[in-house]
Amino acid sequence: MGKGKGLLESVQEIAKENKFNPKKYRIDPVEIVAETEKILREDYTQTLMISAVLGQMVEARGKKRFPPPAFFAFIEMLSMVSDVPRDTKSETSTEIEERATRVIELMTTLVSLICEWSEKGVIGVATDCPESLREVARAVFRKTKLLQGGLWTCISCGNIVEARETKALMCLDCDKKISSSRSIEDRFESLGGRDRIGYGRTSE
Repeated sequence: MGKGKGLLESVQEIAKENKFNPKKYRIDPVEIVAETEKILREDYTQTLMISAVLGQMVEARGKKRFPPPAFFAFIEMLSMVSDVPRDTKSETSTEIEERATRVIELMTTLVSLICEWSEKGVIGVATDCPESLREVARAVFRKTKLLQGGLWTCISCGNIVEARETKALMCLDCDKKISSSRSIEDRFESLGGRDRIGYGRTSE
C-alpha cells in the first residue's frame, strides 16, 4: 500500500498493476453503512443483543477482543438508528450470532476504509473517506486517541472519564443510575436518565 494513500485507492492501484479490472475490486463504505443500518433496524431486541455481544467483546482480552475503533464506529451507527420495531419476530440465538458476526465484519472493514492507519493504529481520517462519513471517521479517531491516553467516552452520557473508572462501558454515575433496572429494555431506555431519540443518542 502506497504511503499516505487510503485503502480504497491502494486496492484500485494494485488491481491496475496486476492488470485486473479495478471496477471488480471496489469496496463502498457507504454501502457498508447502509447494510449495517438495515440490520440494526430489523428488530429492537435483536439490536440490543448485538450491542451486548459487541460490548462484551470490546472489553475482552486477546484474540476475542473487538477492536475499539470498530466498536466506536458501531456506536456511531447506533446513533443514526431510531424508530426500530419492537419484537416483530422471535430470533434464534443462531440468527443473532450470525447478524452479530456480520456487523463485526462490516465495522472492522468500515474503519479500515474511512480512517487513516499506521503501525500505531488510527491516525486520522482517510483521504478518500466519503464526505458523508467523515464525521464518523473523526469520532472514531477522537475516541481511539482518548482511549490510547487512558480515557473512555461513556456510551450513555458521553462524558469522558478515566478508562479504569468504568463499568460495562459506562461511567460509574451512569452505571449506578441503571443498576436497579429490571429488564434490558428498562436499562437501555433509562441510560443517563434522559429520553432516547435513537440507540446511543439522547436528548436533553
